[in-house]
Amino acid sequence: SQAIYQQLQQIDSSNSDAITQRYHKKLLINFTRSGVDKDQLLRDTLRQLQIDIADLGQQFSKNIREDVRHITVDSIDELKGLPQDYIDGLSKNAEGQWLITTDYPSIFPFLRYAHNDKNRLAIYKQFLDRGYPDNEALLKQIISKRDQLAKHLGYDTYAEYVTEVAMIATPSNASTFIDRIATLAKPRSDRDYKQLLAQLQTIDPQAEKVGNWQKAFLEEQVKKEQYQYDAKAIREYFAYDDVKQGIFELAGQLFDVEIIPWQTSTWHPAVSTHELRKKTGETLGYFYLDMHPRDGKYKHAAHFGIKTGVLDKQLPVSALICNFPGEDQQLDSTGHRLNRGLMEHNQVETFLHEFGHLMHSLIGGHQEWSGLSGIATERDFVEAPSQLLEEWVWNYDTLKTFAVNANGETIPKAMVDKMLRARGFGKGTHIRNQMFYAALSLDYYSSSPETLDLNETLIRLQQAYSPFDYINDTHFYANFGHLYGYSARYYTYMWSLVIAADLFSEFERDGLLNSDVAARYRDKVLAPGGSKDAADLVADFLGRPFNYDAFIEQLNAE
Repeated sequence: SQAIYQQLQQIDSSNSDAITQRYHKKLLINFTRSGVDKDQLLRDTLRQLQIDIADLGQQFSKNIREDVRHITVDSIDELKGLPQDYIDGLSKNAEGQWLITTDYPSIFPFLRYAHNDKNRLAIYKQFLDRGYPDNEALLKQIISKRDQLAKHLGYDTYAEYVTEVAMIATPSNASTFIDRIATLAKPRSDRDYKQLLAQLQTIDPQAEKVGNWQKAFLEEQVKKEQYQYDAKAIREYFAYDDVKQGIFELAGQLFDVEIIPWQTSTWHPAVSTHELRKKTGETLGYFYLDMHPRDGKYKHAAHFGIKTGVLDKQLPVSALICNFPGEDQQLDSTGHRLNRGLMEHNQVETFLHEFGHLMHSLIGGHQEWSGLSGIATERDFVEAPSQLLEEWVWNYDTLKTFAVNANGETIPKAMVDKMLRARGFGKGTHIRNQMFYAALSLDYYSSSPETLDLNETLIRLQQAYSPFDYINDTHFYANFGHLYGYSARYYTYMWSLVIAADLFSEFERDGLLNSDVAARYRDKVLAPGGSKDAADLVADFLGRPFNYDAFIEQLNAE
């Protein structure tokens, strides 16, 4: 509203407190970035562009969500290597063939454990083609309309528009960052790839290259043979209900909070509801957990804010929407549950990551101004608190509090030690792949839409950054959902990881459950929400600006 903007312009906040001045300035910037100061004709154009972009983006995301593809498997021999509980959970078609789908709980274990290379390639190609061909046209329209929006507002590109209010500040800085991280990761990536190829050659002596569909399987084999790390064996210690309770208790210990049941209605019987409160009894907020897959549901893992908190006026409410295995109540002949909802260790890591967003949202959701509440920080910082929290699922003292098998036996320390030794393997190839995704998102939104060739750009950047070759006749951009949600800013995942590594160095030095460090982190980084620049929040906790040292040390750790 122009009227509101004009009123805001007339407010003199110079005598107000620093946080109110910050919010006033932020409001004015946001209004200007929306084009409220333009003439009526241009405002109408901008409004229509925003409506079009939202509609196109929703359809783009819907196409990815609903395009569930599959392959069929005829013989039990083709399921060799897969966990029995996974096989037991597979659906069959009318002909009695097993169905492997592109839904995460189906495809990811298959890529990791299935010995059949032909089937892994087949399902991976289906995975890369979700949303195609419809999403090719939609993505071109999204990029074009965002480019028009940016130019109407006085920016050269949409990448320039979205980075202006980020920590990174400019597309040029983002590009420099991507290349710096890619260069830092190259030696480790080359070593990782060499090991993967050597492993592949034990199966196929004529192999000269490793494909992306082979990466997870070969990594698993290398970790098993060279590090004695067996992910299937570790799964036995991560039943969903135990993991959930363990994460609740960890949050309580770190942040001096407790989680109790919240009696309220839900949108599905499988959704659980909880209250977060200080140990003094003061309620901090409420949250929903919708954690298991079902037809028609969002297929990824994410935190969603439902209600923004305002100091003394409104408590924050959030939800986690995930797709983890869940326990059922059926018992076998020995009295054990047939399905304990066994999770991969990386799923436990994902749970804690998303729970980190939840804690940030609720603990930081008590600002005087709603626009500064919860996770209202710069977009390229918001992942850092969650990435930091992931470190605790690699810590034996944390895992031993909840990781137990069906017989009630605690995960052995020797098993966790092997997991830690294997952790670094694959890190280099992973980071190079991430920089490919980051470069792709930045390039798409820095290019002229009229001359942009989605596939040519993808192939060129994959060759430049990823250790793995492009797979012919696939269209990854059609299901890269972040191209809508994060637009040019996929770099943020690695940018925030650099910050998270530096934050973690404080805990690493003084102890992961050190109450003084945890309280300082809660009070200096989480509790302020968006009331300060992210760089200042980090510096307040570290006592200095963040740097790359801890990240580089983690990258090179054996």
